Amino acid sequence: MVIGIIGAGLSGLAAGRLLARAGHEVTIYEKSRGYGGRMATRYVGDNHEIKLDHGLSHFTAQSDEFREFVAELIDQDLLQVWGENFSAYDGEKLLERTPNQPNQPLYTSTKGMNAIGKYLARWVDVRTDTKVGGLTYFGTNRSKKRSWMINLTSSEAIGADAVIIAVPARQAYGILSSCIDETNTLKIVRVIDEVSYSPSFSLMAGYNKLEVPEWEGIVCRNSLLSFISNESLKRNLDTASFVLQANAQFSRNHREENPDVVARKMVSEFVEITGGWAASPDWNQLHFWRYSQANEVIGSPFLELEDEDAPLALVGDYFEGNTVDHAYRSGYQLAKHWLEKW
Repeated sequence: MVIGIIGAGLSGLAAGRLLARAGHEVTIYEKSRGYGGRMATRYVGDNHEIKLDHGLSHFTAQSDEFREFVAELIDQDLLQVWGENFSAYDGEKLLERTPNQPNQPLYTSTKGMNAIGKYLARWVDVRTDTKVGGLTYFGTNRSKKRSWMINLTSSEAIGADAVIIAVPARQAYGILSSCIDETNTLKIVRVIDEVSYSPSFSLMAGYNKLEVPEWEGIVCRNSLLSFISNESLKRNLDTASFVLQANAQFSRNHREENPDVVARKMVSEFVEITGGWAASPDWNQLHFWRYSQANEVIGSPFLELEDEDAPLALVGDYFEGNTVDHAYRSGYQLAKHWLEKW
């Protein structure tokens, strides 16, 4: 079958790899330039030579499916254990060790979090910088070669036998709305309409002459920051480089504010937590994650259109949970379900 997947986040890539390995022709359409969604890495600094994870800094593995994938990534030298030396900030003082250390190991990538998406993309054809505007449903209309037409904003249209939508619920809503009069997607639309997201600012900051602190990260409470990642220790960077993650309330309240003002407020909080040395970064770069984390989740690993002649499904990290593990499992479980049916 010819399968089109919209979105090259972890869910879409996981589904695509399993389906492609089974012999299906899989193409993923991704509106941005990279793979992995919030498992993102950016080159920054004065000469754009410093690689920082400005989305997710680390993750855990709980499900059997994701643990198996994590073991595969470790064998490929793409993962390392991380977070054994986290500090904590309680709103007043910096504690040497976080009192709430997770029971499960934490992992981060050895080569940047986007390396995980790139690794999964080896099994499928990924078209980046390609935005999908909507779908056209043909179903059992045999005058058409495929059951679906994926309509790109560039005016190109691509036929597909099956479609997987692996983007945040708000974006999936818009894509499904384009064909709501042609097929019974209304039930799915009503379900995902209940999903909302918390936003997040990520500030990347570098200090060229600073000695790198020993803590790997700081878990923050009672602060406009939620987490501070010491990126220098991940890959033995020569300069002190950090990613500051703002909490949802601050990010929501300041999303329309001037980016320079937002950056200054985040640096000021960094100074409050760690000391005056953080006051003057040599460079900084701000990124806004509109769909940082789903606030509500759907109690199933995926949603599927009940049409055997025109398979369509939604996957993502807003189904059974909002973690990396849930995102991977969502795409994996859908692909496994389809392969069992076909």
